[in-house]
Amino acid sequence: MPKKPAKSRPNKAKSIIAQPLFRSRQERPGKGKGSYRREAFQSRDWEASSFMAA
Repeated sequence: MPKKPAKSRPNKAKSIIAQPLFRSRQERPGKGKGSYRREAFQSRDWEASSFMAA
């Protein structure tokens, strides 16, 4: 007896979870380990901006 070919139906649960809404994202800590932001210190005129603020 040959087997019947299985019909593939769309899995609703899989399709819902595959949406970008359920993608895991990593939050950046504001303080503590891993909070150092290199981009903040790349400006060349940081001395001039600190004198202007004072």
